[in-house]
Amino acid sequence: MKILILVLFTLVMSLGQLLFKKASMEINWSGGLLELFNPWLIVAITLYAGATLVWVWILRTVPLNFAYPFTALAFVIVPVAASYIFKESLGWPNVVGTVLIMAGIAVISLKEI
Repeated sequence: MKILILVLFTLVMSLGQLLFKKASMEINWSGGLLELFNPWLIVAITLYAGATLVWVWILRTVPLNFAYPFTALAFVIVPVAASYIFKESLGWPNVVGTVLIMAGIAVISLKEI
């Protein structure tokens, strides 16, 4: 159950990153501070605020040395999603890094099994 909650948390944080990217593509930076009232940015910030509260709750029940490595899943999820959504390219370094991250998380997860 702990692992599922940690993965869901990371999915929410990853979605926030993708929304920040979407917002950055639509903000006219020469338009002044009112441009920061972009709906994508507001949703991303709200999502991050909610995720932060969930993170604090997670840390009440899960040791930090177990929970924190799961946030590295975002380094897998965000580039893969960005390649589909924003047509960003993935190269072999991304693939190798993804494999290493997944291996590390698998090793850490053995502690819970």
